Amino acid sequence: MPTLTIEQHAIHHRVEGIGPDVLMIHGLASSHRMWERPLKRLALSGLRAWALDLPGSGASDSRGAASSWYTIANLASAVEAFVERVGIQSVSLVGHSMGGSIALEFAYERPDLTRALVLVAPAVSGRMGLLHTLVDSPVRRLLLSLSPRQTALAAWGERTLLSAARLIPSPALRRDVQDLARTTPEALIGGLNAVLDFDFTERLPKIDAPTLVVVGSRDMTLPPSESDLAASHIPGARLVKMRGVGHQPADERPGEFDRWLVEFLKDNLVKQ
Repeated sequence: MPTLTIEQHAIHHRVEGIGPDVLMIHGLASSHRMWERPLKRLALSGLRAWALDLPGSGASDSRGAASSWYTIANLASAVEAFVERVGIQSVSLVGHSMGGSIALEFAYERPDLTRALVLVAPAVSGRMGLLHTLVDSPVRRLLLSLSPRQTALAAWGERTLLSAARLIPSPALRRDVQDLARTTPEALIGGLNAVLDFDFTERLPKIDAPTLVVVGSRDMTLPPSESDLAASHIPGARLVKMRGVGHQPADERPGEFDRWLVEFLKDNLVKQ
């Protein structure tokens, strides 16, 4: 994968196809690998599809950024710098979970660059259901107290997770465990705090890009009400709720997800 130095970060990315630009943004403790199949599908549909590893995730180097750097605004700024650096003039953004938050922030700050949005189980209001309850008080403070400088503990955790991943039969789950192991402690703790501290509710009506919101009806990571909120407050947004699907629609119902993604992007890009 090619690498670009953006601010203090070495950003790995992948691009396929020729045509209007689509940039896919992964969520917390993930990587561009979650988009490998949709990336190819978009390229075959006449689009130029990009996927990157956010700072501190996947193969991207965070260059020692502290956990406090990982705000949605800073991550969106890094994505914006990437878009400008590779010469993209206008872009459709696809964001999953925290990546959806980043896409919203980007679209709000740079409407001139944003052609369309696809928000997949986005984090919108900072309310994360059961996960919020678990990490918003004592557990969250404990996580913050664990210094990322404890490299021996981090290295042990990475080796343990990577070893365990080899025993997991599901390719998607194995990928998720591997990506978690490769996420820096700063990016993990900082990203978690970024999502919990992010409340885009009042700015949702100011998004003017065509928007598709996709969510699983059985999402136990982020409540589907987050997607309902986004779809009901973004003017003209369309909501697709996939029955029986959890937090990973692209993995759990790949054919259906790809169909919604390609049809929406192609329709809106043709109209423009």
